[in-house]
Amino acid sequence: MSGSLHSRPCSLAYRLHGPANRLLNQLCHFGEGTLVLRQQGLSLATLTPFGLFVASGREGWHRVRDAISGLESDLRQPHHVHLFADPGGRRPVFAVGKPGGNVDLSVRFQEWGWESRPVREVIDAFDGIPVGAREAGIPGAGAWLDEWDQKAPGPGNVPWDVAAALDSCRCLEVEVRTGMHRASAAFRPTFLDSDGSVVRIADAGRKHVVFADTGSAGFHWASLAPGHLRIAAGPESRAAGLVLPAA
Repeated sequence: MSGSLHSRPCSLAYRLHGPANRLLNQLCHFGEGTLVLRQQGLSLATLTPFGLFVASGREGWHRVRDAISGLESDLRQPHHVHLFADPGGRRPVFAVGKPGGNVDLSVRFQEWGWESRPVREVIDAFDGIPVGAREAGIPGAGAWLDEWDQKAPGPGNVPWDVAAALDSCRCLEVEVRTGMHRASAAFRPTFLDSDGSVVRIADAGRKHVVFADTGSAGFHWASLAPGHLRIAAGPESRAAGLVLPAA
């Protein structure tokens, strides 16, 4: 394998090829990474290690889940997988997005450099093809957490009842869903800030960071118990009964 590694061009972005479950199972070899999952109006960034993705539920290997990170993926959805160098520190970033679209899932690893042997071995094992960042749609992986496709109309503000509930929150549950992926987190929020209708939430160690557009039509929240809140976005949340509490 070493010969093929040295023969590869030193590109900064590759499209990987191979079974998606095998690609996802490479994540456990790189230590902790910052997982970012972004849907319209709601983004989650969490520092986590990874385990092996196994079949989840009755759908067999069409849907896989890693019990350590909590990331779940529907492998029936069309997707492209990329590995590229983060311009800010030349660290490897694993990214998944729809063909021709921006990335919705990315994982940035700190323990390995772009030129490290594990990174080159993954590129080699999965027939990495050098691509330009613009062609790959990779810039979406480096977007800010509040850079969504659409913004809430008008300047807006965080609704008073949402702000009050978050201010007294001792446990916050967050669920983010895209067409292919689902991830959730639960933590004690210690940092709250807002910019217009967008609220920024983090725990003490910044291990979990959430950006939520409370002005988005899909934003929902619910009080599960005193001081225990859950937020999500999109029609899936409304169907599951996550609705605004009655005034």
